[in-house]
Amino acid sequence: MIKTLCTITLVMALTVVTLGALTRLLDAGLACPDWPGCYGQLIPSNNSGLLVADNAKAWMEMIHRYLASALGLAILIIAVKIRSDKALSNTIKKLSLGLLALVIVQGLFGMLTVTMKLLPQVVTLHLLGGMAILALLFLLVLQLQSIKSIRIPVNLKGLALAVLILLSWQIALGGWTSSNYAGLACPDFPTCQQQWLPEMNLGEAFNITQIHDHNYQGGLLSAQSIVTIQVVHRIFALVLLLTIVTLCLRLWSFSAARIPAAILLALTLIQLGLGIANAVLLLPLSLALAHNTGAAILLLHVVYINYILLSKINSNNY
Repeated sequence: MIKTLCTITLVMALTVVTLGALTRLLDAGLACPDWPGCYGQLIPSNNSGLLVADNAKAWMEMIHRYLASALGLAILIIAVKIRSDKALSNTIKKLSLGLLALVIVQGLFGMLTVTMKLLPQVVTLHLLGGMAILALLFLLVLQLQSIKSIRIPVNLKGLALAVLILLSWQIALGGWTSSNYAGLACPDFPTCQQQWLPEMNLGEAFNITQIHDHNYQGGLLSAQSIVTIQVVHRIFALVLLLTIVTLCLRLWSFSAARIPAAILLALTLIQLGLGIANAVLLLPLSLALAHNTGAAILLLHVVYINYILLSKINSNNY
């Protein structure tokens, strides 16, 4: 029962992350300028003076909120059920409580995203929170199913963990790129603005302490700064790609790890292709959404690889 509930909740979490990206890409993040309602109502209505187009965006935003609330309720139920099941380990119980705490914080960031008018720092943290919930739910499912580890005589735990950290950082850069509307800063590839390394302004582009009481929809940074964000995102993607290829080559030496390695490489190349296509095709909605969801799926697979390498379930020395 708990395994099934956790699996369903995992699918819900992936849907919430995807809907969050869709809301952002449709510029619907401020379609409802208040929280938790929409113009003081639980259901968007033209009676509030909304235009037809704005009403559609308001519905998009509220559907995202409703599903996120349902996800929070599901995680609460999971935590209660796991807490009351004496057969489950303390690790699983702590993980469920950590998930519950994280979803509460995520709800707070959801509110701040609206009340602070799409402040990039908050939007990026909100994205990372959603990805973290997704990853921890998947880890909980793996724990409940007792997935066995892979016995590998070479210690690859450090390299796999490095891929996870680098991927998390790249997702954060992707969130920063999107929240600062830098996705179209470089409409060419592999160059940017027809230059291999355009003039950049790292100080302004990544000044996370700068907070103003402005509406950030559409972005407020200079053209040079959004180019900087896009270039850094691309450079870090290359670093991540090289690290993942290194891990895949090391894993390929062991027959038991070849399928996870092949899947990791395939997901990475697909994600890279989507990133390039988004640049040269000027960020079409379908590809931009696929790029966001692809990052989530890649994250889950990297979590899986780390789990089977780090887990002590039925394993010897690696």
